[in-house]
Amino acid sequence: MEGTRRPAISFGWIAAGVCAVGFVGLLGTDLQRGTLRDGAVSTTIVWYLVAFAGFLAAAVWNERHGFSWRWIWVAAAAFRLLMLATEPTLSDDVYRYLWEGHLLSEGVSPWEYAIDDPALDELEIDARALANNPGLSSPYLPTAHAVFGAAALVAPSVPLTMQVVMVGAELVAAALLASLLTAVGADRRRILLWLWNPLVVVEVAHGAHLDALMIVLTMAGLVALFHPAVADRRWAEIASPALLALATLTRPLPALVAMVLFWAWGWKQRAVYVGLLIGIVGAAGAWTGLGLTGPSGGTGVFGSARVYSETFRFNSAIYQSLEWWIGSQGLDSEGWNEPMALTRLIIGVVVLGALGWAFLAGRNRSEALDVLRWCTVPLAIYAVLTPVLHPWYILLLVALLLFVAPVGDESGARWWLLAPWAWLAATLVLSYLTYEDPLNHAERLWVRRTIWWPTLGPLAAVLVAGSSKRLRNSTS
Repeated sequence: MEGTRRPAISFGWIAAGVCAVGFVGLLGTDLQRGTLRDGAVSTTIVWYLVAFAGFLAAAVWNERHGFSWRWIWVAAAAFRLLMLATEPTLSDDVYRYLWEGHLLSEGVSPWEYAIDDPALDELEIDARALANNPGLSSPYLPTAHAVFGAAALVAPSVPLTMQVVMVGAELVAAALLASLLTAVGADRRRILLWLWNPLVVVEVAHGAHLDALMIVLTMAGLVALFHPAVADRRWAEIASPALLALATLTRPLPALVAMVLFWAWGWKQRAVYVGLLIGIVGAAGAWTGLGLTGPSGGTGVFGSARVYSETFRFNSAIYQSLEWWIGSQGLDSEGWNEPMALTRLIIGVVVLGALGWAFLAGRNRSEALDVLRWCTVPLAIYAVLTPVLHPWYILLLVALLLFVAPVGDESGARWWLLAPWAWLAATLVLSYLTYEDPLNHAERLWVRRTIWWPTLGPLAAVLVAGSSKRLRNSTS
C-alpha cells in the first residue's frame, strides 16, 4: 500500500510547487519590471497560467487523496504574502478606494465631486493622480465607503493598506465558506478550490478588489441562514438578511443571491433586507442625492454608476457582439433602434426573463445544498450577459460554485458542470492584454473568442440537456 501512496503524495506536492512557482514568477516580474501590466502583461499571463495549471493538478489530487487542512491554509497564506509584496498594477481601482476613503475621513462625500474637481485640490494625496476615470464621482456604494473611510482613519493611504484589508476579509470568507461546505456534507478541504485559485489570489491580494468585502458579508449571511450551529439562534433570523443587505450595498451582485434566498426567508427577513437597502440608500441620497438622472459626469449615489453602465463595454460574452451586429445592419443612429439602445433593450428583456425564470424555479428548493447551488444560476446569467466583465467580477460565482461539485455519493459527472467556469477563470487573465499598449487600450477579438467560445459552448449543452431531461420527466 505504501508503494502506491507515495507517488500520489509526491504528485500532490509537485502540483503545489508548480502553483507556487507561478506566484513567485509574478512577484519576480513585478520586482523586475515594476508592473504586471503594460509591456510586462504577456509575462504576467504566462506565470498566471503556470500557477493555474499547478492549482488544477493540486485540486484533482486533493479530491482523490486530500492535503492536510493545515497545509492548505499555510500554502494559501504563502501565496497571498507573495502577492502582497507586489503593488497593484493590473487594476488601478485601489487608488479610487484610497482617494475616496481620504475624502470621507475629511468629511467630504465622494459622490458629490469628480476626482479632478478643483474644489478638492486642497485635499490632494498621491492616490488622486493615479485613480481611474477622474472625470467621474464615486461609483461605489455605502458599505464600501464605510470600509474605505475607516481604513483611512487608522492606516496610511497606500495600496498595501487596502491589500491587507481585502485579504483579511477574503480569508474570513474562506473560513465561512469551509464551514458551509461541512454543513452540507462536503469535505472542508475542498476549500482549496478557493484558497489556491490564482484568480482569487491575484485579484484580492494583488488587486485589492472590494469584492472580497462583498463576499465575506454574503458568506456570513449564508452561514446565519444555513449552518446548523448558527441558524437556530434568535439573532440569526435578522442577521442573514441584514448581512446580505450590507453585501448588496458593497456591490449589487449579492442581490442575485438574495433573489434565490427570498424563498428560504420569511416575510420578516424579506422586510429587513429591503428595509435596510432603502433606509441606507435613502440616507446616503439625502446627503448628496441619488443621481438617477443628470449630466454625463453625474454625481449622487448612483450618478457615476449610471454613466458606467451606459457607456462602458469590456470583454462581454454576448453583449458587444450583439451591439456590433446590430450596428452592421445600417440602423438609424437616432431613436430607440440606435444600436446601443436596441442592444440594451434586447439584453434587458433577456436578462429579466432569465432572472424571472431563475427566481420562480428556485421556489421548490428547500434543502441548503440545493439553494446554494441555485444561487449560482442568476450569477451565471449575469456573467454571460453583462456588458462589462473584468476578471474579479466572477469571484462570488467562483465561491458558490464549490457547492455544485459532487457531495457524498453523487456522480462524479457533476464536475463537468464546473469545467466551463474553470476555463473562464483560467483565461480571463487574457483580457489584460487590452492594456499591453498603454497608449492604445484596445480589445482583441481573438481574446474574447478564446475566453468565451469554450465557456459558452458547454454551458449551452448543459442548458439543452437540462431542458430535454425536464421535458422527458414531464411527459413520462
